[in-house]
Amino acid sequence: MNIRVLFLTLVLTTAVQASPTNGAAGWVSQAILQMPDTLRTRMLAAIARGDFAEAISFWELQTGRTAPQWLLALQSAFSTTNQKTGPCIQVARSVFEGFKQLGRKPSYVEFTTSGTHRGANLIGFDLPVGARSKTIQISENAVHYAVQIENRLYDAMTGPAGLPLAEYMARLQSPGTLSMKIVSQLP
Repeated sequence: MNIRVLFLTLVLTTAVQASPTNGAAGWVSQAILQMPDTLRTRMLAAIARGDFAEAISFWELQTGRTAPQWLLALQSAFSTTNQKTGPCIQVARSVFEGFKQLGRKPSYVEFTTSGTHRGANLIGFDLPVGARSKTIQISENAVHYAVQIENRLYDAMTGPAGLPLAEYMARLQSPGTLSMKIVSQLP
């Protein structure tokens, strides 16, 4: 028995663990999760769980080709190395394109801050309780970009599960006045 057949056997006996009612799993429809076990179903479920390494393996196994650039870019966008000031535009582009390729209808969201207070141009993001540091600075120029699908926002800070709009807004911090708007394109 060759390694590929063994891997395929293991894959087909592994249970799909995505939940269609929360996080990124919301973009994998209930109908797809109820389909018979196939590599495609498992690949989509892995993406829904944020397990991009598994999704890429499933893609490569199913097609016999390397994963497409949009899938690799989506994986990279949620890397913790992007949780800092600077990469939000590229992250938003990658997340937007990845969700678009998955059949979703993403929108770009622009956050701006204004004011005369010292530091009014800064935007920070509060991390969950238990994180090493409490807040990460994500903008020094009064602008931050993310992607919205329905009532969830996605960027490097949220990971592939995203956050509900209200929770995201509660975590966004600035000494200035924050505002949010949907934009048709990025700079």
